[in-house]
This record gives sequence, C-alpha cells and structure tokens, in this order.
Amino acid sequence: MAFIMGLAVSPGVITGDTGRMLVTFLGLVSASILPTISLLVNSMTASGRSVLAINELNDELQAGIDALLQIFMYVAIAVAGLLSLSMSPPILFFKVPHLTNDILPRLGQAVVIAFSVITVIKSGTIPAILRRSLAVRHKIAAEEARRKTLEKAPPQSAAQSSFPTHPDFGKVTDLEDVIRRGR
Repeated sequence: MAFIMGLAVSPGVITGDTGRMLVTFLGLVSASILPTISLLVNSMTASGRSVLAINELNDELQAGIDALLQIFMYVAIAVAGLLSLSMSPPILFFKVPHLTNDILPRLGQAVVIAFSVITVIKSGTIPAILRRSLAVRHKIAAEEARRKTLEKAPPQSAAQSSFPTHPDFGKVTDLEDVIRRGR
C-alpha cells in the first residue's frame, strides 16, 4: 500500500525539508538500534539460572536482535532510496522518454515511503519483545531469590527446638474422661 502511495505522488515530494526530516527520523531510529542490541546481549548471564529459563531468555533475545537488525536493514534501504533520489541519473537514461523525470523518481519515492512505513510498523514489535524478555528475566530473578532464601533458611529441626511444645500438646482426650474428671 505504501509502495503504491509512493508511486502515486508526484515526483519531488520527498525532497527538501520533507527529505531532511525523514533522514533525521530514520537516523534516530538506526542510532537507537545498536545500543539496544548491546543492552540485550549484556542481559544474558548464567549465574544461578535454570537451563530452561536461559533457553527462554535466549529465544526472546534472539527474536529481539533479529527484529532490530531487520529494522536496521529497512532503514538502510529507505536511506539508499533517498540517496538515489538526490543523485542525477546516468546520461544514457535521459534518452528514454519520461524515465528520468517521472518513472525513476516515482520508483525511488515508492521505495523510500514503503520502507519508511515498514520501519515504523516493525518498530512496534520491539516493545513486546522487550516486555517478554523482561518477564523471563523476572522469572529467573524470582527463582534465584527463592533458591537463595531456601539455602539460607535454618533447618526445620532448629526451628522446632527454638519453639518447644508442651508434652500434652495435640493429645486426643475423650470427652467422657474430661467430664468424669471435672465432677
């Protein structure tokens, strides 16, 4: 759909201020990708974690990194399209009617608009991936905290010796015996 929109608009729409704003936006998107990948990679440590949880976290981090690199590729294609729109075509192309002033600019705009829209749409998947990674890390941290708490807890016998019970505690007594003793 975005590609068709790019073909439909008249040539020159993505030049000037519009092109500069789009390059700035795409530059900010691409500049945020590598630090995010670095943060994702650094969140993978093995201390006190179960193999299942590590595998779950690995799957989520792989999905996140793959999505980020895919977005980076879309940004690169859109920027390449913007770059091609700013360059003059080879002289040979001027011999074909409408090629240099209508067909090529429309194709370039279609590529830029399509990949810019895809970049924005795909960027929406990143928060969900990060939330799932965070949920797995929370589960791992809770398991690790539970394990450490159990390791530090005193044995049951120590707790029982600290709180002794009366020898008659829990003794079952027949009601008739109580009534007879009470008379």
